[in-house]
Amino acid sequence: MVGRAGVALAAALCFIPAGAAAPAPLPPNHDLWVSVGRCEQPGKGYKGVNWSHPGNGRGGGFQGGLGFYHRSWDAYKPKGYPADAGQATWRQQMVVANRLWRMAGWGWGCDLR
Repeated sequence: MVGRAGVALAAALCFIPAGAAAPAPLPPNHDLWVSVGRCEQPGKGYKGVNWSHPGNGRGGGFQGGLGFYHRSWDAYKPKGYPADAGQATWRQQMVVANRLWRMAGWGWGCDLR
């Protein structure tokens, strides 16, 4: 005999969408990059960062929530990423930040390591 809890669990499982996937894992150094973003570009976006900061236009200023110099963004972004960091998602910006850090070392004004 199935108890009430068993029936409730079985009923709840019936309502999980068939294509529901687990959330994507957070990028490496997620908490560090969120802290850098809060320092570089505080805002009302994810975790208190203005991830869509446009900088001062192409060729000037620092873009995105992590304050990428446009040449650094161009050099380390994977193929298919937006032309400007301010157009990229926070996940994409963290991917590029990890690549840049691994290849060129630390270069952010907000030194929170």
